[in-house]
Amino acid sequence: MQTSEKVRIQDIILDMRINYALNITASIAWKAKKIAAAIIEGEADNQYTKLGRYAAELRRVCRNNTIKINIDRPNPVLPPRFGSFYFSFDGCKRGFIYGCRPFVGVDGCHLKTKYGGQLLIAVGRDPNDQYFPLAFGVVETETKESWRWFLQLLMEDIGQDKRFVFISDQRKVCDIFSYLFFMLFLL
Repeated sequence: MQTSEKVRIQDIILDMRINYALNITASIAWKAKKIAAAIIEGEADNQYTKLGRYAAELRRVCRNNTIKINIDRPNPVLPPRFGSFYFSFDGCKRGFIYGCRPFVGVDGCHLKTKYGGQLLIAVGRDPNDQYFPLAFGVVETETKESWRWFLQLLMEDIGQDKRFVFISDQRKVCDIFSYLFFMLFLL
């Protein structure tokens, strides 16, 4: 399953017959496939429950790391529901501010898990013209509001006293920056 994107139940049955001289049923092959997928991908439910402890450990290791977790809890009886997550390591922030060009690229991509979501990322360019990681965010959906939240936290991290060049493949990021800069001038 690690080498092939799609493994059919019949492929598992055939592999067991040829390589191990075992005849297994389709239900056993299906259960084995589920177990293998859980081992390879990890249990997403379990990972989301550990997110608070992960954030606490990042803060404990370095107080200047920026970690923001938004959790929705509409009803106290129900368990909390993940909303969004932002983090930027202090070393990455300082490395960008003191050693990189004032260039920031932002983009997002789909997370292909059973929960879905979007990974938002900001990268800089170092003096060797290599990518330099700056900040990461995980949000439920890629909307103007989620980008606004991400970019506002990014600007707080890298400072607003310098001029930066931002590049993105989306018009909505440009609209959000227009809004953010308008709000800065009002303050």
